[in-house]
Amino acid sequence: MILIHLNPPCSRVSREAFPRLRDDQGKTSVLPVRYGFDNIYRMKKSVFWIGVLALIVLAGCKDDPATGGSLTIHFKGQYDDGPLSMISPRPFSGQQQLMFTHLSFYISDLVLNDQSVSTSLKDIELVDLSFDNDNDATEGYTMRINGLTPKTYSGIRFGIGVPQDLNDKKPEDFNSSHPLSNPVNYWQVWGSYIFMKVEGRLDSHGNGAFDTGFAYHTGTNALYRIVDATVPLTIEDGKNKDLEINFDYNTILNGVDIKSMPLNSNPKDTVQIKQILANLASAITLAQ
Repeated sequence: MILIHLNPPCSRVSREAFPRLRDDQGKTSVLPVRYGFDNIYRMKKSVFWIGVLALIVLAGCKDDPATGGSLTIHFKGQYDDGPLSMISPRPFSGQQQLMFTHLSFYISDLVLNDQSVSTSLKDIELVDLSFDNDNDATEGYTMRINGLTPKTYSGIRFGIGVPQDLNDKKPEDFNSSHPLSNPVNYWQVWGSYIFMKVEGRLDSHGNGAFDTGFAYHTGTNALYRIVDATVPLTIEDGKNKDLEINFDYNTILNGVDIKSMPLNSNPKDTVQIKQILANLASAITLAQ
């Protein structure tokens, strides 16, 4: 709201306050009373119009009419349908346990589908799910998009990774605030950004030792994947819509033999990461 500050109202004007004129003999005389009250009249008239102006401006301070709806997307990591926080032991295969230390991925070309029309929401974003506690993990990585046209959209689509036109570039090609500017997410040997990181430690003997570190990084244009979900999303004018996109990492690692091959440091070591990508379709769920 715009605040209008008015000067204090004029005090009652006495005859002594009227302007005085000095003649050529040094005598002073008070101007006719009519002159003073003319001024008072003008002052009152000015105050009146200032008041009218203030009312007009204040009337314009009402909340602006709604200009579309908003969508808040919560990307969440889960493990067996529960919130996934870091450094918390999780059952894995047989007697094995694991704990995660870092989870992140790029999402790109995020759009809302509406039959043959797509509404672009985000070009590229690095989603980091490395939360230290269950409360933050439950909230997830949040992204809010405002100003959406109110209607019912037919679904949502996004890529996991970096599309080729951007992946052919390097971190130095972007300004420091861009999601692709950090060289820690670029693998020089691959000539590619790291699309997805799944890192942690494995207790390979089930004795609580967590003796084996593991890290699976996906990358290269051939391993770019697109998620296309058909789910009605109704955006209402002036209202927010919440959407959860859940990644279950127990499902993501299903069939992955961490103990025998805990790392994929060579671009040719794609057996494990191809299994991870094959699991994505069943690992991702949406909820409203």
